[in-house]
Amino acid sequence: MSVEIINILKFFENEFSDLSRQYEWDNSNRQIIVGYDKVSKVALALDPTKKVIQEAIDKGCELLITHHPLFFGKVKNIIKGDLLSDKILIAIQNRLNIVSYHTNFDLANYSLNDFLAEKLNAIIVDNFIDEGKEKYYKFAVYVPVGYENKIIEAIDISGAGQIGNYKKCTFRSTGKGTFEPGENTNPFIGKMGKLEEVKESRLETIVSEKNLEKLIKNVVDTHPYEEVAYDVYPLEIGKNYGLGRICKLKNRTDVKTFMKEVSKKLNCEIRYNFIDDTLYFDTFAVVTGSGASLWKNCKKKNIKILLTGDMKHHDAIDAEEAGVTIIDAGHYATEKVFMEYLKKVIESKFNIEAIIINEENSIKNWR
Repeated sequence: MSVEIINILKFFENEFSDLSRQYEWDNSNRQIIVGYDKVSKVALALDPTKKVIQEAIDKGCELLITHHPLFFGKVKNIIKGDLLSDKILIAIQNRLNIVSYHTNFDLANYSLNDFLAEKLNAIIVDNFIDEGKEKYYKFAVYVPVGYENKIIEAIDISGAGQIGNYKKCTFRSTGKGTFEPGENTNPFIGKMGKLEEVKESRLETIVSEKNLEKLIKNVVDTHPYEEVAYDVYPLEIGKNYGLGRICKLKNRTDVKTFMKEVSKKLNCEIRYNFIDDTLYFDTFAVVTGSGASLWKNCKKKNIKILLTGDMKHHDAIDAEEAGVTIIDAGHYATEKVFMEYLKKVIESKFNIEAIIINEENSIKNWR
């Protein structure tokens, strides 16, 4: 089984996540594209290291998806023997496409943080830090009676008409439409120069800003009329998106028991700044990757536990004095686990093989 690579890219860039959500300093997107051919096997990894790229090639993968980008800064030249250049050359020579989805995955509706929370059997309460709001519009179109279902299908394939876990959500009202075809027209109903009265339905739905243009195109292409009458209204509703999650456990627990569970589920060692043996909690914040500096947000929200990675000396001290325990499970361990979820998504949606490339934590402990 194989699938056009462009279908995979569009899914991750427009449906699974939204490229417009990445931070300005980031470079989530297509890194190396050697051709928009079909793909039968996808490799997944946290980092596009030379070892990862070579293993993806050796295992016959045509596409490598990583969380951390290959390119962050400007590439001024490609010279054999340079580390980055060698990665570029070996990928191109072996026709390996590389794409990276970084902070747009961190800010996705279902992010690395959501998956990690679920792995710890926690319930998502809210975003930890709000970063923006997804805009929504009401879209209304007028169609001749009997043509509604075709338009509803066009709405659905555009990603519109979705409310929670329900899709094809519309409201229909009927009325009488009038028009008079003029010169150089080819009307679906009626004759040139004659006023027509047609029984029509008004179909209303909602659509996110990112899908609005696609919705209009698909509806116009499907609609039987030469000139399509539709309205677009901005809505006050909209879902906030953000970095990290505030999570709640089913039962209260102590810090040591929680750290043991994190260590077990992520198969990692834990660092921490301090333990309050008298503290029993059920609410905590999680920011996968490098989020220890965000402990001040815990103080603002009266959260005592922050699960993250990359804790620094001064953050550890300041957080302890503020009564916030930072549990550092590591940048690698908190993010690498997400590859499990990506593998399931790719295999179920595209019916192709996805493999997780074996990587090692770049930071080792010695005793």
